[in-house]
Amino acid sequence: MRKSFSVLILAIVLPLVSVLVSAPTTFSSQGDDYKLRVAQNLSRAIQFKTIFQQNTAEVDANEFKAFHEFLEKTFPRIHSELTREVINGYGLLYTWKGSDPNAKPLIYMAHMDVVPIAPGTLEKWTYPPFEGRIADGFIWGRGTMDDKGSLMAIMESVEALLAEGYKPIRTIYLCFGQDEEVGGEQGAKRIAAQLAARGVKAEYVLDESGLIINSIMPGVSTPVAIIGVAEKGYLSIELSVQDEGGHSSMPPRHSAIGILAGAIVRLEKKQFPARLEGPSLLLLKAISAEMPAGRRFAIRNSWLFRPIIKKSLAANKVTNASIRTTFATTIIHAGSKDNVLPQEARAVVNFRLLPGDSIDYVMGRVRKAINDPRVKITILGQPGEASSVSDVNSQAYKTLERTIKELFPEVIVAPYLVLGGTDAKHYGAVSSNILRFFPVRAGQSDVARAHGTDERIAVDNYMELIRFYTKLIKNSNAD
Repeated sequence: MRKSFSVLILAIVLPLVSVLVSAPTTFSSQGDDYKLRVAQNLSRAIQFKTIFQQNTAEVDANEFKAFHEFLEKTFPRIHSELTREVINGYGLLYTWKGSDPNAKPLIYMAHMDVVPIAPGTLEKWTYPPFEGRIADGFIWGRGTMDDKGSLMAIMESVEALLAEGYKPIRTIYLCFGQDEEVGGEQGAKRIAAQLAARGVKAEYVLDESGLIINSIMPGVSTPVAIIGVAEKGYLSIELSVQDEGGHSSMPPRHSAIGILAGAIVRLEKKQFPARLEGPSLLLLKAISAEMPAGRRFAIRNSWLFRPIIKKSLAANKVTNASIRTTFATTIIHAGSKDNVLPQEARAVVNFRLLPGDSIDYVMGRVRKAINDPRVKITILGQPGEASSVSDVNSQAYKTLERTIKELFPEVIVAPYLVLGGTDAKHYGAVSSNILRFFPVRAGQSDVARAHGTDERIAVDNYMELIRFYTKLIKNSNAD
């Protein structure tokens, strides 16, 4: 999931006047006033530093409030014709009533929060991360890809549909959480609970994550539109060892650090078994037609070549993560002085659970692998089971697939397993069809921009996002 975006480079320099801060631009409208206006709107949205913190006392509420006000001013039809609710102080829930109360509603999701800029990287940005600069055919800044680009494209499409007098058959909910980057407990989870309490059973839920990827793997040159039909679970545990401590000149046979290190080594030797099934296998089969003959034959006969395929996938960290529960030691603390034995050593291990591997199963394997009563094992925070897998034969999936093919006829459409987490995980009680896709064009090098340096989206690609949501709403109300 990385490489350059496909864009048309625009040449004429025009000023972009922002409601907040002037954002310089080298954008040429080419006579398309609408393209210029929507690009300006996203530019302005980027200028709000909507960073949510685990500690809610550290959240700058004014940034979120100002962003709400910006949305209200920018999309007047939505705010006059749809019902807007503020959930838990920051989250937004819009309701667009459909003409048929018996038709299952649709849910379109995005999140308004963004991750902060990594310390020491500010000077590496081509343009300031919260300026929203439009230059070189791109809109630059934190949130363009993850996920204000999606949020703003949804709003632009609904505003345009209202302007043309469009009336949906199905009720449509727009759900925008404020804390996806820290788990979605305060935003998406609360919004989903509100909908569930009202008895909402949606035809489908659509969230971010899946992209249009170039060079998805060696030998596959055709772009692939990947739809997330499931996502891995999340679990963090703490391993801790207590010891007497004392002077380093008289150490025990194994210090607290040594005991902890041994536990980590034993755990790492017990990797979880690989399983080639579900969305990961479906993805391989979907793109196999583009592969060299040998690989294509092996995948189409996976029942016979499964061990060889799994070994090949396990050799790459990305594909390895798609076929097994993974874990990594991410934090370790022990000691404070070079000649003092620590009385405590602690480590945090983070797990990403493959669908089918429960938290209980994972914890059982962990205890068996470590097998040391001196090591205390504690579950941290709020773990989450892996999601269910949405049916690729459902009408919801087929409608999304058809919409993608209508707008992007050059792509292969394929399901996949989301390795990270999205707000969609909180909507299991609201719909059985939970899908994750927005048509951001990316290659292997671009995906890292979302949480890294020089996040951006091509202006032409952003227009494709707006057209996509507009087309999907219409298709979903016709099927």
